[in-house]
Amino acid sequence: MSDIKDKNKDEAKIMAGLLRAGHTMLNLACPLCNNPLFRNKENEIFCPICNKKVIIEKEDTVASNVENIKKSEYSAQNSTKIYTQFNYNREFLVGILEQKINLISQKLEHETQMDLIERYIKALTKIFDLLNKLNKNNASAGI
Repeated sequence: MSDIKDKNKDEAKIMAGLLRAGHTMLNLACPLCNNPLFRNKENEIFCPICNKKVIIEKEDTVASNVENIKKSEYSAQNSTKIYTQFNYNREFLVGILEQKINLISQKLEHETQMDLIERYIKALTKIFDLLNKLNKNNASAGI
């Protein structure tokens, strides 16, 4: 338990130093470690704990791309390519979601703060809902 507290203190010190240096803390969490993301003076978004840059894709873009694929008519050859690409992306997404379930479950196991426990449970619920939707779409598409 002491190791977790020490780790949290170290992470807090890193983030406090970034704030003092003029970086902006965002209301977004790192997809890997779930710590707050920061924007530096060059407008690059990064996670100070993972020490990785993060690229944000707006949901509108993804939704419009999906709608364009749905609305467009394709020849049999193109349709097969898109189906294969979608199937690969779906499998990739399911793998990522399963990794997130494992990560959150590990954090939940050691957590004692009720507000964080509630956040983890909400996140798990959303992930399970998304997995169910993916499985339903998978079944209805005959994949």
